[in-house]
Amino acid sequence: MQVVWIRTENGKTVIEDLEIPSSKEIRGYETPVLPVSGVIFRTSQPQVEMGYHNAPRRQIVVPLEGEVEIETGDGDVRLITAGMALLADDVSGQGHKSSFRPENGVTLFLLLPDDLDPSQWRN
Repeated sequence: MQVVWIRTENGKTVIEDLEIPSSKEIRGYETPVLPVSGVIFRTSQPQVEMGYHNAPRRQIVVPLEGEVEIETGDGDVRLITAGMALLADDVSGQGHKSSFRPENGVTLFLLLPDDLDPSQWRN
């Protein structure tokens, strides 16, 4: 499973592509069980553009309907569409811009424990 990781490095938000390993199972490819500390469903989400901000917590963001565009201070841009995963981990530093669209989107947030180390999924 590919994941776009935004994290803080030397005070700036950077983007890195990760790959959570998976194995072939009867119903398709599955990752190992990932620990989560909570789940949030956001429904009836308005179309919104947010200036620079930090992630409110470590979380995996999965658009179920709609999309979110992320931009760093260096101008790197990624579009996360339905079914893709964004690991928002820049809880300090410069932050990122985000644009949720269209109107009435649905987004799943998987809250991550502090001890989860995403660097284990580097390619």
